[in-house]
Amino acid sequence: MRLVAIFCSLPAFLLASGCANSVKVINSDTGSGSDLDTATGDDTGDTADTGDTAVDSDWHEYDGASLVILSPASGDFLPWSEDATFAAEVHDADGNVMDFTDIAWTSDIDTAWGITGTNVVDSALDVGTHALTATANLPNGDRLAYTIGGVLVQSPYAGIYSGTLQIDAVYSSYAVGCSGATTITVDAYGETVTGDASCLLSLNGYDLDTSYILAYDNADGALTGSSSIDLGFYQYDIDTTGTLDVDGNLDASFTTDLSGLSLTGTLTATRITRDLSGS
Repeated sequence: MRLVAIFCSLPAFLLASGCANSVKVINSDTGSGSDLDTATGDDTGDTADTGDTAVDSDWHEYDGASLVILSPASGDFLPWSEDATFAAEVHDADGNVMDFTDIAWTSDIDTAWGITGTNVVDSALDVGTHALTATANLPNGDRLAYTIGGVLVQSPYAGIYSGTLQIDAVYSSYAVGCSGATTITVDAYGETVTGDASCLLSLNGYDLDTSYILAYDNADGALTGSSSIDLGFYQYDIDTTGTLDVDGNLDASFTTDLSGLSLTGTLTATRITRDLSGS
């Protein structure tokens, strides 16, 4: 807002009748901008809002300035709890980088997170799919904002895995085996591994439909937990160990003996997506 003083210059005899100096208020809200549809993950930027504040004529170099986020980009994956770079710049009307560093960063879903600067390394952003906004309040009264969407933050282990469970069974002099499909979910923090699998064993003329409930803990790629045989009326837990890597490869195995029936299970799976929204 600009305040323009308009002085009454009428003759003195009119001043006596109530004429006095007056102030005219001129609204200078001329900024424009656009909104972000976070469902699409599109970028929006360079929004300006001059607000109702007095503008110092010495700051005209900021007129027509714009703001852009350099890193991360829309749709980027950021490993949870690992350092990531958040970079943005203010450009003048000619596209030159300006010496302005007071840029504030916010997230639409992690309200506790916030950083300030043009090039910040930070690891505190929580898991989730974020729309990140950088904001600059310029000395000339303009407010610039730039938003990117679809920034996924979660453990590098997290995701949906698909693979097979191979069962080898030995009873007395009989040896049989079967192979079945498995689907496994690793949670967003990369700590909990759950899933199921099944396969049909044919042993000495009998078909044994075996189902397995998988429940493991992940500690930096080392899996421990149980693969439980689900017989409908009873679950038998089998200690299981394995490995999981950040490239999305899972391997686990177990061995047990059930009243003379020796079972060995080998589980292999690979990550098919990082998207956990449907899990």
